[in-house]
Amino acid sequence: MTPRWPRRRKDDEATEPAALPDTVPDDRRVPQRQVRVAARSGGIAAGGDASHNAVGRGSQIIDNRQTHIYHAPRLDPDVSESPPRVVPGQLPPVPAHFTNRSAEAALIDAAWDERREGAPATVVLSGPGGSGKTALASWWCRRVADRFPDGQLYADLGGFRAEPSATAEQVLRGFLRALGVAPRNVPVGTADQASLFRSLTAQSRLLVLLDNVASAAQVAPLIPGSANAMVMVTSRLRVPGLLAQGGVLVEVAVLSQEHATALLSRTVGAARGDTERQQLEELARLCGRLPIALCVAGARLASRPHWPVKRVVRELADEQQRLAALSLREGLSVSSVFDVSYEGLTSRQARAYRRLSLHPGPSFGLEVAAAAVELPDHEAADVLESLVDANVLEDCGADRYRFHDLVRLHAQNCVTATDGACVSRSVLERITEHYLALAVAVEHTVMPGEWHVGPAWGRVREGDAPFANSVEALDCLEGELPQLMAVLRAATEQGLDSLVWQLCEAMYALFLHRKHYQAWITAYGTGVEAAARCGNDAARSRMHHRRGVAFHNLARSQDACREGTAALDAARASGHVLAESAALQLIGMASRAMGRFDEATDTLRQAVDLDRRAGHFRSEALAQRLLGSAHLAAGHIGSAVEALEKACELAAGLPDPPVLAMSRVYLAEALTRAGRALEAQELARAAWAVMEDSGSNQYAARIMMAWGHAVHALGDKAAARTYLLKARDFFIAAAVPDLRPVEEALSRIETCSAGLATLPAADGANPAIGRDPVAPGTREGNTDQVVDHPRGDDGEDR
Repeated sequence: MTPRWPRRRKDDEATEPAALPDTVPDDRRVPQRQVRVAARSGGIAAGGDASHNAVGRGSQIIDNRQTHIYHAPRLDPDVSESPPRVVPGQLPPVPAHFTNRSAEAALIDAAWDERREGAPATVVLSGPGGSGKTALASWWCRRVADRFPDGQLYADLGGFRAEPSATAEQVLRGFLRALGVAPRNVPVGTADQASLFRSLTAQSRLLVLLDNVASAAQVAPLIPGSANAMVMVTSRLRVPGLLAQGGVLVEVAVLSQEHATALLSRTVGAARGDTERQQLEELARLCGRLPIALCVAGARLASRPHWPVKRVVRELADEQQRLAALSLREGLSVSSVFDVSYEGLTSRQARAYRRLSLHPGPSFGLEVAAAAVELPDHEAADVLESLVDANVLEDCGADRYRFHDLVRLHAQNCVTATDGACVSRSVLERITEHYLALAVAVEHTVMPGEWHVGPAWGRVREGDAPFANSVEALDCLEGELPQLMAVLRAATEQGLDSLVWQLCEAMYALFLHRKHYQAWITAYGTGVEAAARCGNDAARSRMHHRRGVAFHNLARSQDACREGTAALDAARASGHVLAESAALQLIGMASRAMGRFDEATDTLRQAVDLDRRAGHFRSEALAQRLLGSAHLAAGHIGSAVEALEKACELAAGLPDPPVLAMSRVYLAEALTRAGRALEAQELARAAWAVMEDSGSNQYAARIMMAWGHAVHALGDKAAARTYLLKARDFFIAAAVPDLRPVEEALSRIETCSAGLATLPAADGANPAIGRDPVAPGTREGNTDQVVDHPRGDDGEDR
């Protein structure tokens, strides 16, 4: 039976219809030139997609080989023929004290200017809770509202609240009504609503701000159909699904110190901002420059105009009370903001969040994080990245992470509430053991023949080589120095004394080669106390000795001698022969530096005898080297050469090339003084071949000094000046406190006559080498000048 076709209405010919969606089969589509879709119902705008009403209301599309006709829905009698154009303006207000976000705004501007063709621009503002994402989004959107004359839509998707978040259907219903669609004509179902929304906005210059987004799936139905539109998303997550579709990520971090202080100043008022500027700067720092914390602290002060700023500063200075102090009676608090993020984590993420907050240092790497959370590295990496995506953890470099200060405190509060003190201690113990293993591996690489007191070295297997060379090893540990010092403090507080002094012992290679004197002295002071609490006299001797070497390097000879004496007493109490020898070596160095040469040589001979009886060739080589240095300082050139040649002989049999190299440097100095400068030059060259890549500026400087003295004695002023200038640069890089010896050596080159060397010689040596006046470090009245060096040149390890 042939169907009865309705008569075409006259006004149906006025406008071409929009194409039906691809979901309609090809043979059931309505050719645009044949049918106009009625829009008089107020359900769609002219030029909209008629298929929404056709599908949504069950109207039929009847196919005929000749004609395609669409049955429009029955019109409601109370709907006008042409509904007024509605321009929504739903943007939330900008906070009263919004403060500079110019860098982020520039990135958003660029995202709009460089948007891809055929799709709306999408920007994801991502940052931790309370970082000011919504404030920035509102400010930027209002600033450019004139670019979007067809309106600005806003929806809070509530993706991080405990209560159910807004559904796409709820949001779309609101959007469609805001665009003028009568409530009774809004389709039922998300798919139909989204299709209608895209049709209505197909040619619109529209801005859509979606706040508190939890996933890309929430956003997908809410994207307009126009390439001239823009979608701004705020989220505590990075929403990778949106980024994969061309979205641009703009990270919203904390404010700069300047802008954080400005925000506080605006909140408390200009008068207090001017008179209490310094206190406001400290308050901004304690708030971690996080906008929500700044606003809460500022609001507390604004509501108490007679309070001095320092009162709130004092409250926040106590870490245990800081989060509690950042709350208002009205219910707004920093903790509640963080609670929302924490509650959105999975159980595995939440566990890692709590445990990682117990890491004492400012940042941490993947390996120590894996130790803390007790997961293999690859699983730990996944959890860490998920915490970064959730913006409760920051990535600060390749496999490096850190907490915001306030977030860390929140996580630690969660530890207290959920895990307890036993868990905290066990996590810190694993963290400390990780750093101990790392430091042991570094010292084993840099100083393979060194002896130790701690049991941690018993776990090092021969052939273990996590580092390619000493430089790589030292660079690695040096990068962790802030973490190491923080771990020492935290482990001391937790009573992990055995791990504390062992970690100190393992850090010696780093301090000896890279100095860091303040940390060096502090660490071994901590180590002395930890070893004493353990009742381990050998360990206590080791800690005193290594602290004394730092004092010796700083030319604090009396302090060095005091530490040496304490080390000697502890070593003899323990019966540890090598510790006793090391203490005697330190006392000998300090005595030599104070000009007490006889005392120095007598003490160092005792050390040599102890090492020889103990059969420890490396320690004996070092003691012989120091004995030769003391003889040289006393002007006993022959005895110096004899002792230093013995040191080189012993070192040649060690699997530790740097010990031999630096023993040759000492011998080179003595040979130059003995008139054998050519031999000295060859020894310096050979030492440089070994130590050039040692990672120690101190040893490089020492070699350059010896080499410069040798070539100067051979009459080559230009080469001598070059080597000595290099030595000075290395000494400066090593933070040596006294550069006078190298400066004096350079001055001698400039003032010597006829290009002849002026280094003094021993009696009977080359008469062409003259003698200088008595110099610092020489015995009064002795005519043989000491070839002195800036302090720090003769640590006994090399």
